[in-house]
Amino acid sequence: MFLFSKQSDAKLDGLRYEVKIPMEAVQLSQFHHHLYELGLYPMRPFPPRKVSSVYYDTRNFDDYTDNVSGIANRTKIRIRWYNDDLTKLTLEFKIKKNKASFKESLKIANLQLYDPATRDGVRLILRGLNKTTEHNILLQREPIIQVEYDREYFLLNEELRMTIDVNQKFKKLYPFQSHTFMNSPVTCVAEFKYPASKRLIMQSMLRNLPFRVFRHSKYVIGNDLVAS
Repeated sequence: MFLFSKQSDAKLDGLRYEVKIPMEAVQLSQFHHHLYELGLYPMRPFPPRKVSSVYYDTRNFDDYTDNVSGIANRTKIRIRWYNDDLTKLTLEFKIKKNKASFKESLKIANLQLYDPATRDGVRLILRGLNKTTEHNILLQREPIIQVEYDREYFLLNEELRMTIDVNQKFKKLYPFQSHTFMNSPVTCVAEFKYPASKRLIMQSMLRNLPFRVFRHSKYVIGNDLVAS
């Protein structure tokens, strides 16, 4: 399984790029029109859903620091679930290689509804799994921040996927847990995802959109917000 397995080198051939465009409400209202002008007609592969994630980091916030510093090879670790269904969790290691990335995922049944936002909950969630390097890495980390948002999914062509996230909010979990969520300063984020092998073609196409591309890590944005 996962990050340090022999399979990981082979997965490097499947790297993908992610391009993010944070927008205000007025920009979102014009966004689909600009896609149509490029000959892109979004199709919905499945309905929108609410996404919840807990991000884990060291007590020194090493992953946060790597991300802010732009370290070429870095990792983010999270547990994710959908539509408030805590019985079905996904443990994800998101691995960045320069500007491309790939993701390793493991589905976890959580019928006892253990809370991934607490350290004790994480230990109970992982208790029934085979112990791996990743297992031990997560146990050495703290739940840092919880993120929630509503996500719409689109296909623009066979190799270009797009999501639009709205209603983003963040809750602090470490060093103490907040009782409330804080709303994101960004109205929405459109994200394009495509294989690294199509990088030049996709970048040429996306360059024609009249929007600015920004680095936008929910983990970093949320951390900065709840720390302020």
